[in-house]
Amino acid sequence: MQRTIQCPLPADSDLLETIRVYNKAVQRVIDIGWTKQTYNKNRLHEFSYRDLRETYPKLQSSLIQCARDMASDMLKREKFKHKKPLKKPFSGVRYNQRTFTPFLDSGQISISTLTGRKRYSLIVSKYFQRYFEGRITSLTLYFNKRRKKIIAHLTMEIPDVPVEEPSSFLGVDRGIKRIAVCSNNSFYSTNHILAVKWRYQQLRKKLQSKGSRSSKRKLKQVSGRERRFMTDENRKIAKWVCNMPYNCIVLENIRGLKAHSKQKKKVNKKVRRQFGNWSYYQLERFIIERAEKVGKTVLYVNPRYTSQRCSRCEYISKSNRSSQSHFFCRECWFELNADLNAARNLSDFGKAEIGRASVNSPNVAVLSLTETIVSLSHGVVLATSH
Repeated sequence: MQRTIQCPLPADSDLLETIRVYNKAVQRVIDIGWTKQTYNKNRLHEFSYRDLRETYPKLQSSLIQCARDMASDMLKREKFKHKKPLKKPFSGVRYNQRTFTPFLDSGQISISTLTGRKRYSLIVSKYFQRYFEGRITSLTLYFNKRRKKIIAHLTMEIPDVPVEEPSSFLGVDRGIKRIAVCSNNSFYSTNHILAVKWRYQQLRKKLQSKGSRSSKRKLKQVSGRERRFMTDENRKIAKWVCNMPYNCIVLENIRGLKAHSKQKKKVNKKVRRQFGNWSYYQLERFIIERAEKVGKTVLYVNPRYTSQRCSRCEYISKSNRSSQSHFFCRECWFELNADLNAARNLSDFGKAEIGRASVNSPNVAVLSLTETIVSLSHGVVLATSH
């Protein structure tokens, strides 16, 4: 599996100029690829290499190849269906193993610049030192304008944690009112989260109605604060879920839910705002990342009927869910919190399908790194290794 170490670097003028020229080279390759309608690396190299060497003679060959690869990835992501990608002057740049050399023991790193190789001091926090046993595969540099620093992201390849065969299943229902509800009757307290988000919502409403320059600056600051707050909360939730004594976590496969809701007609503003502020995918990624560390499996199931099915008698009906939080079975009169009932259904679906699934050595690490997923019967998806 892979982990990323973040280390601050001084805003050296040579390194800043290298970032600026590198991004100009990326944009030039993007322009060529957009004109030629290709994102193939070999063709982009054929069309752009000589031109880049003449235009940016101080940019060494390896960095030009890195710029070409980044441009190819940006073009491939758009697939010529939307606007042409634009590379900002000081946005992130990617290095390969030929353009940098880390010396973690001495706390230094050698990086290629326009003026040759230069060494910089690395400040690695204790939290990231646990990954020193891994192999460094790539380096990405980001310039933080606010702090006037360059942030180095070192990607480490570390050994996978052994994963047990799924035997105990924990269903986790994600929602807007209750962010995470587990099938073992555990509810993550969300009162504080909802209160903070409501305060930010009211503040945004006031600032947007004002429309002045200072209010727009404040809106940008508020947006960053709320995003950081939710990122921190989602990490806490992921840790809370993965620390429970279960070796298989069952989630609903709800990718693309926001895009689907936008296509629906007669969706009011309140619902659109709630869906827009719901960071369910980020929570999913954090659960996968945390499960990698502790050697657990993440299983995806089809969300169909999870909120309408009775977890006791398996009777399915729309009328079973009388409100957002209340579930009442019309067949056996079983009454329960609707989110908890859905979480229990997820756990049952995981138990039912894992026996039929033909998989070898389940390993959640593959899903988070290569997005490789194996489709199983009845819409169940399990992260597996090859």
